[in-house]
Amino acid sequence: MTAGPRRIDVALGERGYPIHIGAGLLPRAGELLAPAFLRPRAVIVSNPVVAAHYLEPLQSSLRAAGVASDAMLIPDGEAYKTMATLDDVLTRLLQSKAERSTTLVALGGGVVGDLAGFAAAIYQRGMPFIQVPTTLLAQVDSSVGGKTAINHPLGKNMIGAFYQPRRVICDLDTLATLPAREL
Repeated sequence: MTAGPRRIDVALGERGYPIHIGAGLLPRAGELLAPAFLRPRAVIVSNPVVAAHYLEPLQSSLRAAGVASDAMLIPDGEAYKTMATLDDVLTRLLQSKAERSTTLVALGGGVVGDLAGFAAAIYQRGMPFIQVPTTLLAQVDSSVGGKTAINHPLGKNMIGAFYQPRRVICDLDTLATLPAREL
C-alpha cells in the first residue's frame, strides 16, 4: 500500500505555509499553488538541467489553473550563486515588468531556491515566493525555513535574508532523475 500525498503546515502565524509532499504532485501544482497567488502571474526560476525535465509540466499545470508563467533560467551549479547571477535575475524581473504581486517560483535544487528566494525577498521589497525543490537536500532542508542567500568570495551564504515561501511542493518523482550518488 502506497501512502498518498501529505500536507504539513508550518505554523508561523501570518508567515505560515503548507508543504505538500508526495509522488506525482507536479502535474497538480497549479491546483496546489493557486491559493498562494495574489495575481495569476508567475515567474519560474530554474536551471537548464532541471528545466529540461520539469519546466513544461509545471507551466502546463499552472496554465490549467489560470496562472500565466514566464521562465528564467540561470546557470547550473554552486559557482553561480553569486551577486552577478542575482543582478541578472533582478534585471530580468524589471525587464519583464514583474510586480510586487507577481509570484516567483523556484524550480530546482538548493542553489535555485536560495538565489530565487533572496531575489523574491528584495525585489520591490518582497514578492510572493514558492519553492518546488527537485533534489533530496533541497526537499528536506533548503526549501523550508526561509533561508535564502548568495555566496560571497569570502564565504558561503554570507548575503541573504530569512524569507518564508508561501508554499512548498516536494514531488518525490523529481528524485528519479538524480544520480544515485546524490541520493
